[in-house]
Amino acid sequence: MNVITITREYGAGGAELARKLAQSLGWELLDREMLHQAAETQHVPDAELERLDEQAIAMTDRFRLHPPHQRYLEGLRHATNQAADRGRVILVGRGARHLLGERPDCLHLRLVAPPAWRAERLARLEGWSRDVALARCTEVDRTRRQFARYFFGEAAIQSAQYDLVANTGRVPLANLVDTIVEVAAGATATSAPPVEGKRVLTLSRELGAGDRGFAPPLAERLGLHACDREMLEQQAIRLGVPEAELEKIDEQSASIFQRFRPSSIHQRYFQALEQLTRELAERGGVLLVGRGGCWFLRDHPTAFHVHLTATAEVRVRRVMEYRWVREDVAKKLLAQSDAQRRTFCENYFGADWSDPLEYHLTINSGRLGPLAVDVVAWSAQRHWGVRAAQG
Repeated sequence: MNVITITREYGAGGAELARKLAQSLGWELLDREMLHQAAETQHVPDAELERLDEQAIAMTDRFRLHPPHQRYLEGLRHATNQAADRGRVILVGRGARHLLGERPDCLHLRLVAPPAWRAERLARLEGWSRDVALARCTEVDRTRRQFARYFFGEAAIQSAQYDLVANTGRVPLANLVDTIVEVAAGATATSAPPVEGKRVLTLSRELGAGDRGFAPPLAERLGLHACDREMLEQQAIRLGVPEAELEKIDEQSASIFQRFRPSSIHQRYFQALEQLTRELAERGGVLLVGRGGCWFLRDHPTAFHVHLTATAEVRVRRVMEYRWVREDVAKKLLAQSDAQRRTFCENYFGADWSDPLEYHLTINSGRLGPLAVDVVAWSAQRHWGVRAAQG
């Protein structure tokens, strides 16, 4: 690992994380410095590129004969790749993740956090009122999104474009620094001694993003009992229905009538699922796979919530390999699975299944490969350690 890029929502702690990582690793840090290097490369005044820095592109600039934003982007591309060639560098914002493409020696991070949390943090740091801070977050987020979409397309801010998306509203920056330092330094994975307390990890996943090969080694590594289909079996016993019948509605959407009709199988399924999830969490030492665990346990003090993602290309390839199906069939299965899980979460929990704000970490298993297990294990251990210290 030779390069770290940090994409960030305004106020989520990107600059602070970059400084601490640079200090811990002894690496070069380029934030606004990239802008000055770009200006030198393109032989334009710093002020001209400053006007364009991570901003939406004005219509008047788009139709100029020599658009200044094209010179801005080419300057950034040169500065970014030159820095990456030197190595041991941390690049903050300005599309660095996309400008570097798919270089194998890079770790791409994105930081998010709830707007209210970011506003409170900025109000505390900058001495602003909460309303001013929230308005500032809204405006900067808007211009950065427009900048990313204009230059790099609609997919630019999707979680699958990054190795790791961290919700700093849930994950302390100090914990994140320690985990990233271990990744960058190539730390050797070891089985750490269990942390005291009721350890709970929930794992939400996209089909093809690690369904088969992720939960078992993670559970073994952390000394947790993995519950996936076992939960379905226990529900069937409690409800007194065949498991095959319950499987038909497992993580499936349901109409309002089906969900709220007294004694309907959908209502009984949901109630039994919530009860079972809470009982398992109360015992602790458990890894809960899917079935709304992160929302049932949203306020659980020690639960650590993870979502697995991967690019469509990786997911299609994995489904083709695991299920021995053609590409068109694999794509259809992915679309059906995504729609079913998304609707299940919306209907039962009012939640966006793919939103990284719903989790502590969103992990790209396609990009990280086996390292993804290490990242989750290190992060979960730190989370539980902090909780145990807080009593």
